[in-house]
Amino acid sequence: MTLLVVTTAAAQNGKDARIKEIRAAYSLAKKKIDQNGKGGKSPKDMRILLNHLEDEDIPLYNEESIDYYFDESTTDGVTTKHPYFIVENWTSHGHLRYREILLNPKDQQVMFCYMRGETDGGFVVETRYYYDTKGKCIEAKHNTDNTWTTDDSEKENAEYYLKIFNMVNNNGYFSPVDTETKGKATTPKAQRIAQIRSIYAQAKDKIAKNDKAEMPNELHITIHDMGDDWPPMTTEIKMYFDDACYFISHQSSSMSMDGYSEYLFDPKGESLIFSYTRGREEGNEYEWRYYYDENGKCIETKSNSEETDDGFYDKRAAKDYQAIFKFLMSEGQE
Repeated sequence: MTLLVVTTAAAQNGKDARIKEIRAAYSLAKKKIDQNGKGGKSPKDMRILLNHLEDEDIPLYNEESIDYYFDESTTDGVTTKHPYFIVENWTSHGHLRYREILLNPKDQQVMFCYMRGETDGGFVVETRYYYDTKGKCIEAKHNTDNTWTTDDSEKENAEYYLKIFNMVNNNGYFSPVDTETKGKATTPKAQRIAQIRSIYAQAKDKIAKNDKAEMPNELHITIHDMGDDWPPMTTEIKMYFDDACYFISHQSSSMSMDGYSEYLFDPKGESLIFSYTRGREEGNEYEWRYYYDENGKCIETKSNSEETDDGFYDKRAAKDYQAIFKFLMSEGQE
């Protein structure tokens, strides 16, 4: 009996110490967020804004933003981002959801999850989950028995958001590209280029109409980063879609450089058919345009630079963007 009492007391002391550690880390994270981008330092954050019309007959419109706050470290010239806090705001047809996720900035292990949900009828749910260093929930607090979530489901959500962050910040590197040409092109080059230009014009018209719509489909990712020894950089990625993602733009800008890219996909949103890149370096501006056949082979390159790659890096980046889009639009994530 004595041994049981001692063991139970030790476990309780360990739990109390862990919760105290989590609360201290939470307080520190909030202070860092409050100082983000202040004191002459570069802001380090990323926002994903995803709004889309789910059902035209009702209509049901989802609005969601996911904010990430991160630190950076550089080893052997490679800079890595370490998220320490994630905030989600979601609303749909009068329903609201707010989430906070506290991560260990060293290894991205989930430490704490908070969720507050409210229905259009005013029913409120609040949950808090505290996790040990191995990811096991050691404390759960609810304001009602109808919690909507579990410690496992909230941890899965945290891992889902973390995966999105890593996908975005490793864009152009995680999706392998099949460089082998499969099949022969069935459309003559001149006709294919004319088709691509027509599809491009149609995409631009769709984008203009979408931007003016009362409930537009939009997926925007904005990143503020750069090491403290460099000028702050802003990166903005815009993905345009209806049934599929048909156009993506990417723009990065700072005091020292500018870069802009466009990726045009076939109407089904599967194959890259055109890519455009513009960059400024040391006062010189360079442009690349790549046109692709039905099999993804570059059939035309237009550039004022001697360095070209037949669109290889554009194809790899485009494939990554497609993966990010599909992952974000996948159903079943709460």
